[in-house]
Amino acid sequence: MMTRMKHRMMPGAIIVAVALSASASAQDFTHTEDGMPRCDMLEIGDAGTVDCALMPGEVLLNFAYETGDWESVLTFTQHDPMSGKLLDTANPLTIESVVSAPTLRDINEDGRPELFIPYITGNVNTYYYVWQADEDGIYYPSGELGGFGVDAFDLRDGLVITMTRENAATYHETAQRLDMDGIVHIYDMRIDAAEGRCTITDRSGLAARGLDAVAIITACEAEYAQ
Repeated sequence: MMTRMKHRMMPGAIIVAVALSASASAQDFTHTEDGMPRCDMLEIGDAGTVDCALMPGEVLLNFAYETGDWESVLTFTQHDPMSGKLLDTANPLTIESVVSAPTLRDINEDGRPELFIPYITGNVNTYYYVWQADEDGIYYPSGELGGFGVDAFDLRDGLVITMTRENAATYHETAQRLDMDGIVHIYDMRIDAAEGRCTITDRSGLAARGLDAVAIITACEAEYAQ
């Protein structure tokens, strides 16, 4: 149970969304909460559960946290940046110990960045709620991914390859793809880096993608060969 909930706000640059009207004249909408910084300007380490905003396109994404002793609750809202009109409010999201802010990256290479909201960080691994934008730019939930960080995700032949660490010599590689309905699992592979041995532990999506398990294992073991 959460106790002593409090609203946490970091002083910083006010989010200002600038757009051009059809007549090419500039109009500004300043976020209603003064001091709301841009998520991508926050330093990792100090950015966990800090109120911030992003504007990947023509929709302003607002993240407001209520922090407690053991976990926080995130209110994620989407707004028209010109008028401030509320376009969507997500169900409250539970956030545990995190050190980074929500971030953006296009992982399905469709030209529209996906949204990654960190919800728990361990010693090296961070897990994210993944949201993608519809044709109107409104983001909707699409699953979860975990790994060393969003920038460390490897985009390979239409797949998103993530890596998590079990211990100093053992890693887990997971291959997924993102479609309109969300994250689709392809395979899991355990990597023993000390022994140079790779083992596919879940191959449920390989056949549908026309992938060969032996080829994947061979390439992996060549990479980790002593």
